[in-house]
Amino acid sequence: MSAEPSLEAWPDALERACSRTTLLGHVFVLRETDSTQDAAERMGVPVGSVVVAGRQTRGRGRLGAAWLDTRAVGLAGTFVVPTSAAELLSMASALAAAVAVREGLPREAAARVGVKWPNDVVAIGPGLSVRKIAGVLVETRQERASIGIGINVGQLAFAGALAGRAASMAMLAGVADRLRVLQDLIRNLDQAMAMDHAELVRAGSELDRTAGMDLGFLTPDGPVRGTVLDCDPLRGLRVRTASGESFLPAATTRVQVEPPECRSTMDDA
Repeated sequence: MSAEPSLEAWPDALERACSRTTLLGHVFVLRETDSTQDAAERMGVPVGSVVVAGRQTRGRGRLGAAWLDTRAVGLAGTFVVPTSAAELLSMASALAAAVAVREGLPREAAARVGVKWPNDVVAIGPGLSVRKIAGVLVETRQERASIGIGINVGQLAFAGALAGRAASMAMLAGVADRLRVLQDLIRNLDQAMAMDHAELVRAGSELDRTAGMDLGFLTPDGPVRGTVLDCDPLRGLRVRTASGESFLPAATTRVQVEPPECRSTMDDA
């Protein structure tokens, strides 16, 4: 693995990447922060900003979940954009993260990467094991939305229960250049946000890796467990349960959170 450029080189490189987008134009590179989501809020950065950190020590995800310390091998960034439909923002950012990961990998490894509904980027390995590479958290406030994206880039191993549940780009194909992944992510997010509804659904369906998984879900009628037959990224999931087939609407369905000891580095991000 080749060494990535020093953190001092990031601002200029990321500003060049932003200059080729219509969505982003301000770059803030922090050496270390607790959470890029919280840092962007504290700093009051304008819409169109990218806030990234060389190290994120206390990242957070959906439903109060925590991200592990990224040290100098994980990637953490927040992208502040105009608010639109929350589900479209989440879907577009998950797609952008998945494409950024895939573009940084050789073809064989890239073919194993996709999106696990609603917002996890995963790799499907031999024996259909599913390992999380990245996660997305979208928070909206009035007319701005903060899209937090975390990607496992340079980790060479994960300890304990994470060993079978998390993966990194380095583990898949020896890729460890976080700056390059960030540049890809900036471009892909800009392109994904420009897609219309039909384009997003089509791209999401192509990248979906949820079909075939046995998962637990939280619904208004109680918990449901079953095998996902197919997934419409915005409408919901068709699931085979012990009592037959059910359609679980996206608006009222959540993937059941695993116990903390089973979470991956970016779980529920």
